[in-house]
Amino acid sequence: MNINLSTNNLKFNNNINNQKQLNLQNYSSKNNLKFKGIQPNELSKILDSNIDKVIQTSPFDVVSRIKFHKIINELLPDIMTQENFINKGRESKVFKISDKYVAKVKRGYDADSAIHFYNYTKLPDKRFNQLDIYYGEPIVRLGNTEILKNATPSNDFICCGTSYRGTKCATIDEIEQYEKNYIPKCANIPQESYDKFAIGLAQLNKIHDIKPNLSKVYYTPDIINPNNILISGNEFKIVDKLDTIKQKEPNTLFTMLEPLLIRLSPESYADFNEKILNERNAIYKKCLIASVKANLPIESNIKYPYSDYCLNNILKNSVTQYLYDLNKMRVKKESIENRLDYIQNKIK
Repeated sequence: MNINLSTNNLKFNNNINNQKQLNLQNYSSKNNLKFKGIQPNELSKILDSNIDKVIQTSPFDVVSRIKFHKIINELLPDIMTQENFINKGRESKVFKISDKYVAKVKRGYDADSAIHFYNYTKLPDKRFNQLDIYYGEPIVRLGNTEILKNATPSNDFICCGTSYRGTKCATIDEIEQYEKNYIPKCANIPQESYDKFAIGLAQLNKIHDIKPNLSKVYYTPDIINPNNILISGNEFKIVDKLDTIKQKEPNTLFTMLEPLLIRLSPESYADFNEKILNERNAIYKKCLIASVKANLPIESNIKYPYSDYCLNNILKNSVTQYLYDLNKMRVKKESIENRLDYIQNKIK
């Protein structure tokens, strides 16, 4: 396996018997590989090509992995720039590689320290990468850097909730922006996108692993931080790692409502505002319809006992009875059509 680097190309040569060292003579800088005369969009194509190829390599092809590690390590300063910065969370910062991929770097690490040692440990888990709504599974993990599918190929995206600010609650300005920008955006997302989100959660409910003690663990988004869900291209996308839980069918209606409607941030719940009541009711109803179509459990997640109370507060309407009735209909295996009729008749 050989990598040929020049100002015009960066490609794999499959002639294993003719291995050569990386040719870096055309590049300068101690820690950075400079592609002279190559525009950023061309660099993105080069990176896309090599990421695509390394995903297809054999797990036993150590040479290809080491060479790929070298390429990303040298190019990381070109990736981790202010122009490529997308967003940050509690644990990491995200930078755009291309429309297809992003680099997720743990907080506290810069381009010189993020992958300075060889540590190639992660290949795709097809169970998760096949979920249309999930973008949090690494394609490749290199030290403290992960390469993932790009959930935001354009700049036209918005995160649920308010920006993450550590242990601090949302500020007045952040709440105003949340109510002015996010809530109307979310309310106007078509029902089909809500349906796709719920179907993805139902598919996620079917994925589980068995621990050495024979107990089963299931997977669910970390919805305590609404920033883990974003809206891009009029679709909902999960962009962070999944939590494990022993609860069967952990993804419920409230897995949608918690980040989309109830929480502002990990430290803050939303509060009532008469001006956006109609938009919030629209979000609630669309979530409810989608969860019924996907046959998701209706009850609130046991991890968040205050969800019902907060939902009642921001909608100024007691929804508890409606949720109880719908959950009872689900348990009795009443048809989805009957449950949808109930929603249309009871919830205006």
